[in-house]
Amino acid sequence: MAAIAWGWSHRAEVPVDPEHGLGYALGIIGGTMMLVLLGYPLRKRARPATRAPGSVGFWFRFHMLLGLLGPLAILYHARFSWGALNSAVALGAMLIVATSGLVGRFFYARVHRGYSGRKLELRALKAEMDEMLAQLEVRGIPRAAILEEVQPFEDRAVAAGGAFWTSAAAVVGLGIETRIARRRLSGALTGADRRSLAARGLLGDYFQAVRRAAEFAFYDRLLRLWHLLHLPLFILLVAAAILHIVAVHMY
Repeated sequence: MAAIAWGWSHRAEVPVDPEHGLGYALGIIGGTMMLVLLGYPLRKRARPATRAPGSVGFWFRFHMLLGLLGPLAILYHARFSWGALNSAVALGAMLIVATSGLVGRFFYARVHRGYSGRKLELRALKAEMDEMLAQLEVRGIPRAAILEEVQPFEDRAVAAGGAFWTSAAAVVGLGIETRIARRRLSGALTGADRRSLAARGLLGDYFQAVRRAAEFAFYDRLLRLWHLLHLPLFILLVAAAILHIVAVHMY
């Protein structure tokens, strides 16, 4: 972001020529990086005998790194300007694909642990909270009442995986309601000692886990739709880049 901000603010002074020297090299480097991005989907689908070295996780991180550095090199190659029509088409396609990649990374971050992992997190937090509240019950804090009040949130989070619109409504509804419930229930956990503070923190973690579980189905479906769109966009980018290269060197 700093490199983009500096390049944009000094775009009239960027000391590169897209057709010669460093500027030309940046175009080749950036274009090569964008092409190597295909390594990740190919690595995922390759048979064991033909797989490239490195884990899928490595290729995914490498894919994200190139997805940032490649467009950055191209922006400096283009001197942060659109240029001729063929250049503008190639640059526009690259910006769309790069933005699509960032959106996909946002979706992926919310589903990569899987739905089973979300439910396990809920159960573990609830068990830990039950134990913590049992220790505080001697002070008159109604443990059963608190657990009974949080259970419907967990049930709704699990049921949210049934359909897209159900999950979308749960993301909004539980996002608001869990924050209200946390504030109300935290008020019942009075006291400034270590256990009371830990119980309030655990209650906050539990409601956050509820929200994440509800979000999973919603973002999982968005990620699937994104996959259907991202690859065609990348193919259009390759076609636009080839057209740009041919036009520049022929005319």
